[in-house]
Amino acid sequence: MPAYLSRIAVAHTLVAGVALAIDLPVDGATNALYVVKNTGANPVTAMSVARAPLGVAELIETAVAVVTGIPLAAGASLPVQLTSEPITTLRITLTSTSGTTVRIAGGGW
Repeated sequence: MPAYLSRIAVAHTLVAGVALAIDLPVDGATNALYVVKNTGANPVTAMSVARAPLGVAELIETAVAVVTGIPLAAGASLPVQLTSEPITTLRITLTSTSGTTVRIAGGGW
């Protein structure tokens, strides 16, 4: 496997009913895999993803809702994979109607 261009591991608290946008650095990698894990007691009830094109980090596309795997139950995880898409940033927006915690880890190559 080639060397990673980007790596990240973060944890976040989702406040009940408040969408949280999390920007993950992809740094021009053409392939990436991130795993979103619900580490709390309540489900993640909404998720969307958006990409920023290579070299234009401040310009992010309109988010697309993720429906497969949502709601994400406590203890469950969901992969987000990019293939042949050189971008600078992947924005994952998460919501939990009751509040929960999540961990995201992954990287691009």
